[in-house]
Amino acid sequence: MSESKQVISAERVAEYGEVLTAEREVEAMLDLVSAEAARIDSRFLEPACGNGNFLTAILRRKLETVARLYKVKPSEYQEQSLFALACVYGIDILPDNAQAARDRLTEQMRDKYKTLYKTEPAEAYLKAARYILSKNIVCGDALNGVEKISFIQWSLIDGNFKREEYKFGHLTASCADLPLFGFADGDPEKPVYQAKSVKTYPLISVLKIGECDD
Repeated sequence: MSESKQVISAERVAEYGEVLTAEREVEAMLDLVSAEAARIDSRFLEPACGNGNFLTAILRRKLETVARLYKVKPSEYQEQSLFALACVYGIDILPDNAQAARDRLTEQMRDKYKTLYKTEPAEAYLKAARYILSKNIVCGDALNGVEKISFIQWSLIDGNFKREEYKFGHLTASCADLPLFGFADGDPEKPVYQAKSVKTYPLISVLKIGECDD
């Protein structure tokens, strides 16, 4: 199937309402938030990610920033590019879409590295990317199945990943009744609901994250 194709089958459109967003529309929408899309540490969630059209476009912009800032030192590029990947999230109700999105993003990480350094990335780098994507792109129902979905918040600390796990339902509850910038009634003095993590993992080296079996 062509990645630019918007309809995979009439049956999927009828059953799931699946119509993939075309590249032109994806880029136009991201241009509206271009500064955020290019930030390494800005977090994006696509709740109906399909096979990854939005996610690959976001990651491309992030990797361009990583390359501009860290290309000179490959070890720093590896850390920062994996952190950029860890800030991209997706949900899709169809398992084949979720896997296709993971595969596309993994290949994007590989291709960008090869373009910059004219060599294949180390297997540890690709394993780390696959592990991150196994946690960040999930199969689920973002409308009616939020209680079954969990996500990891990744933080980069001196070459290590800090991981905190959150229930998606808790995250959506935290912003359901709040205005855009999160202050109740626009008043920064009033407390607001903040989701609490359900699990915190020990720090682990960025390039060892692919060795995890949890």
